[in-house]
Amino acid sequence: MQIDDAIRKRGFRRWYERQLYESHAYLVVGLLSLIMMAIAIEEMAFDRGAAGVLKEMGVAVAGAGLCIYTWREFTKRLFLAEYLGEHATCAGCRTYARFEIRAARGAPDAPAGCALDVRCRACGHTWTIQ
Repeated sequence: MQIDDAIRKRGFRRWYERQLYESHAYLVVGLLSLIMMAIAIEEMAFDRGAAGVLKEMGVAVAGAGLCIYTWREFTKRLFLAEYLGEHATCAGCRTYARFEIRAARGAPDAPAGCALDVRCRACGHTWTIQ
C-alpha cells in the first residue's frame, strides 16, 4: 500500500503509531535472530561430522541474513515515520497531524518516494511534505 493511501485510510496519527510498532517488531525479530546466530556458532562442534557443521553453519548464516534484513527494515520504517512526523505540523496554526492529503506525486529523491500536498483541517493552510 502506498504511503498516501495508508495515511488516508488510517489517518496520520494511526499510520505513524503503526509504523513505530512495525519497526520495533522488526527490531525484536532482529535481536532474536542475532541470538539464534550466536547460539548456532556456539553449538558448532567439529566432531559431529561435516553434515552437523554444515547444518549449524546454515543456521548461523540464516540468522545473520535475517538480522541484517530486519535491521534495514527497522531503520527504514523508523526514519520514514520520524521524517514525516517532523513535517506534519502546520506552519499556520502549529497544529500537529491534522491534515488531509490533497495530492501525492512521485518524487524519487524524497525519503517517502513521493511528495504529499496537504491541507490543514484547522486553518486551511497548505504545504508540501517531501
